[in-house]
Amino acid sequence: MLIDDADPYRDDDGHSGPYALAALDRLDDAGHARWRTAWQDAQPWLRLGDGARARETAALLDAFVPLGGSPTAQCSATKHDAFGALLTTVPRSGVELAATLVHELQHAKLLALSGVTPLHTAGDRAVYWAPWRRDPRPFDGLLQGAYAHLALADFHLAVATATADPAVRDTAWADHCRCRQQVGAALPQLQGSSRLTPHGRALIGAMSAHHARMQLHRPPEGHLARATAYVETARALWDKQRARATGPAAPGR
Repeated sequence: MLIDDADPYRDDDGHSGPYALAALDRLDDAGHARWRTAWQDAQPWLRLGDGARARETAALLDAFVPLGGSPTAQCSATKHDAFGALLTTVPRSGVELAATLVHELQHAKLLALSGVTPLHTAGDRAVYWAPWRRDPRPFDGLLQGAYAHLALADFHLAVATATADPAVRDTAWADHCRCRQQVGAALPQLQGSSRLTPHGRALIGAMSAHHARMQLHRPPEGHLARATAYVETARALWDKQRARATGPAAPGR
C-alpha cells in the first residue's frame, strides 16, 4: 500500500478534518516501519467473519496520507475529491488501523454512492444532533456519520466475539456498545426525514434492519448501560447548548 508523504497536493488545503491536522513531511525509516507493522497487524482483524472488510480495503484503498497529530489520539479523514486516499495520523496498533479503515471507507463508499444517485434533498444547514460530535451537523453529515458508526459497531462486535485477549475483547465490547447506541439515537432523525429520495429511504431501511440485527447480541454486563449513559449525557449537553444558543422563548410562543 502506498504511503504518500511526498505529493505536494496530497492535502491541498493544508489541513484535514475537524482537527485541522497538516500532512506530515517525508517519513524516516522508523516512521515507515511503524506503518508497515500496523498494516500487517491490521490484516487479521479485517479478515474476521467472511473477509469482506479485507476485500473491500484491497478494492477501494489506493494510498495513505500520514497526518501530524497527538500520539495519544487517532484522527482520520476522507476527502470527496480524492477517492481511494485515506488521511490519518500514524496508527498505534493493527486493530486501531483496521477500525480506521472500516470507518473511512464507509465515508468513501457513501460519497461515491451519492455521486451516482441522490439520497436526499436536504440542504446544508447544520441543525442536526449527531451523538459522536459536539457541533450541529447538516443532514448529509448525520447520514455519513451514522453509516460509518454502524460499520464500526459491526466491526467491534466481530473483534469482541473473535479475540481471546481479555483486554482487546473488553475494549471492543465497549466500542461496539457506544457506536451501537449512537447509531440508535441518530436513526430516528434519518428515518423521520421527508427529504429522503426513494434510494435514500431504501438505504436508511437497510441500515435500520442491520442495527436491529446487532441488538440480538448481548454484551457483557455493564457495557450497554455505560454506553446508554454516554449517549444520554451527550444529548443532555446538546440540549443545554442549543438552549443557550436560542435563548429564552418570547412571550406567547
